Amino acid sequence: MKIVKNKSRQRVEEIPRDAAAAETDSDLAHRKLIAKFEEGFTRQDLQAIGECLLPSFEWRMPNGEVAYGRENALAAMERRFGMPNGPRFSRSVWRFRGRTVIQTYRVEYLGPDGRWRKSRGMDLYKIRDGLIARKDAYWKMIP
Repeated sequence: MKIVKNKSRQRVEEIPRDAAAAETDSDLAHRKLIAKFEEGFTRQDLQAIGECLLPSFEWRMPNGEVAYGRENALAAMERRFGMPNGPRFSRSVWRFRGRTVIQTYRVEYLGPDGRWRKSRGMDLYKIRDGLIARKDAYWKMIP
């Protein structure tokens, strides 16, 4: 325990120390998998992305569409990459907790009125058998 004195009231407070936790091999493997996925997504490299996904991968998009299966998801990504005014992502932050990975980011997208919108997004990834099993994407859609 560490003792801290509160000089204004002369109280003593005990602060428990947390044990330091080292990453497990699976945590490190998940981080490497996500790094490979993000690099492939940034480079629009469908082969590298595909190597990170389970054959039964599920991609739930912010507009409500769902791509079932790795091949359908890759086809949807290829269509999105081919869009001249597709969404643009920045300020990505990753958080890892076991087999769950959360990504937060900024997104710019073209609204239905032809004006660019800025918003925040969050993706929730589930990892199974060393590959990405599901990606749920959520954006704050602004009219």
